[in-house]
Order: sequence, then C-alpha cells, then structure tokens
Amino acid sequence: MGGSGSRRLPRRFDPELSEDQMTGRLREKLREYNSRDADTIRRHISTLRDALEIRDDDVVPTLFGGSTSRNTFVQGLSDSDVLAIINDSSLTGRRPSEVIQHMAGLIRQRLPRTQVITGNLAVTVRFSDGNKIQLLPAIRRKDGVRISDPGHDRWSDVVRPDRFASRLTRVNQANSGQVVPTVKLMKGMVARNIRSDRDRPSGYHLESLAIDAFRNYRGPTDLTSMLKHYTQFSSKAVLQPIKDPTGQSRHVDDNLGGTGSAQRKRASVAFREMSNKLEDCRTERDLDNLFD
Repeated sequence: MGGSGSRRLPRRFDPELSEDQMTGRLREKLREYNSRDADTIRRHISTLRDALEIRDDDVVPTLFGGSTSRNTFVQGLSDSDVLAIINDSSLTGRRPSEVIQHMAGLIRQRLPRTQVITGNLAVTVRFSDGNKIQLLPAIRRKDGVRISDPGHDRWSDVVRPDRFASRLTRVNQANSGQVVPTVKLMKGMVARNIRSDRDRPSGYHLESLAIDAFRNYRGPTDLTSMLKHYTQFSSKAVLQPIKDPTGQSRHVDDNLGGTGSAQRKRASVAFREMSNKLEDCRTERDLDNLFD
C-alpha cells in the first residue's frame, strides 16, 4: 500500500550566473526587444504618413523624431513621439489646435477603428497591437522647427530636436555603441519596477540621464557594467531637473516636479532598488524578474 502523503515536486535549481553569462542573458533580452518593435513601428508610421498626405494642399511629407529615430524605442515601454513637418501648406497659417484637429480627422478617415486622441500638443494614435504613437505638428524654419507652445494655442520659438539626437549619438559612439542598447534595457527595467505613470520617467528623460551618465564614463562597456552604472547614477541624478537642450520645454522632466519633489524621491528610491537588485542578481530568474 502506497504512502498517503502528497509527493513533493523537485525544487527547481537555478545555477548561478557568471558576469559573462549575465551579459549574455542581457543580450538575449535586447534581441527580444529589437525583434518585436522596429518593423511594426515603421509600418505604423508609414500608414500615418499616407493618411496625412491624402490632400495635395495639406501635405505633411516628413515624419521623424522620438525614440523611434534614436533607435531606443521598446514596444509598450517608451514614448514614440514623431514630428510631423508641415511644408508649403495652407496649414502653416493655422493655430496648432486647428492643425491637430485637422490631422486627427485625416487619420480617423484612414483608420476608422483605431483610437485617435487629440491633446494640446499632439495627436495620439493607439493601435490595436498596443503601440502608441504621438504626432506633434511642426513648422520647419532655417534654424530649426516650431511646435505647439505648451499652455498656449500658438507656435513655439524655434526648437532643435536634432541637437538631442546628436548628443546621444556622440555619447553612444564614445562608449563602443553600447549606450543605446543600455537605454533599451533600462526602459524595460523601469516599466517593470516603476508602475505609477506619475512617477515613471519618460523615455526622453531616461535618454537624457544616459547622456549625463556616460558622457565621461571610463568603465567597462559590457551591458552588465553599464546597466549597473546607469541605475546607480540615475538614483541620484533624478532628484534634479535636466535642462532640455532642444528648447521644447524648460526641462526634459518637468512632469516630475521641482528639485527634490516627492515624485523625484520616489523615482530615486526605485532606481536605487533596481541598482541593488542588479548587484544581487545571481540567477537567470533573478535577472528576468527585473524586466517587463
């Protein structure tokens, strides 16, 4: 007669990872992010471009910008802002609110079953696959572009979104091309570990923190070392606003309030906890639990 006690399932054994194995697992996570985003986002942007080129006198021929153009986009984890440049069009004489409503109308005609939301600065398109793209109307000038002025229904002073992209590119190149992959991984960690939209740094903010973190970095350029440095640096740097080099706003992180705000303190604690978890990672399961 068999025993009456319940059988215990063998406990799963997770072997401890070496530093090299941890870096290898981070590369695998990066491949997962890369494989699921770029082609889909390009198709969505192409669809939006076609929708906005329906009428010859209201052509919006160039779409660029946001984390998509900087190759730091991660599906569902980052802000994908796209500037819609208005050239030689009757739209250039209209107020931003009129342009936004006009763009939204064209998109709804093309994508009647897709959620299209208008705001003070942009048109937000939420696709059924979970991707969200924000279209910011802009007017090109010789020295930059003008976008909607936050808080006012007028065009802003000239801004230079290319300046930010150039800074990120320079820092990335100076660190063996590993800053952009590290930013993608950080976005995955932030999505998992900072659940509140109110406290979560934007993708633009995370990229700005990366520029500051790696501008004078002299450490190893493997993903593990860089991600550890990035989280540790950010736990302190997030407490202070970062000036926006493009001129789009005063700071890249105004949504978190002023220096030492409650939101910034909560974000700082979250970054510090992520840093500690990275240091304490011993197994593949430990590492996977850090990412969304």
